[in-house]
Amino acid sequence: MPKTLENFKKAFPDAWSSYEQLKRACDKAGPLDAKTAELIKAGISVALEHEGGLVAHVSQAKKAGARPEEIYHAILLATGLAGFPAVLAGFAAAKKYLEG
Repeated sequence: MPKTLENFKKAFPDAWSSYEQLKRACDKAGPLDAKTAELIKAGISVALEHEGGLVAHVSQAKKAGARPEEIYHAILLATGLAGFPAVLAGFAAAKKYLEG
């Protein structure tokens, strides 16, 4: 995914810049701290089965101070909405990232 993202950024720099601006505006629009927002985004990524997004948000959550058990809990919370297979895949991807 990173190579694909880099290719997209080069091909569509204005679209990427606009997307980044929208993400920043959404992040700043409410009272949630960065850690909480990234944990929510990790759960959404699990529900949508977006492994690349999950790894990105796990990384950002960790940088924002989330502990692994908080990240795993955010993933587990997607069970009722996303189903066990999606959560299991998300757990595996997060574990691989967090624990090598």
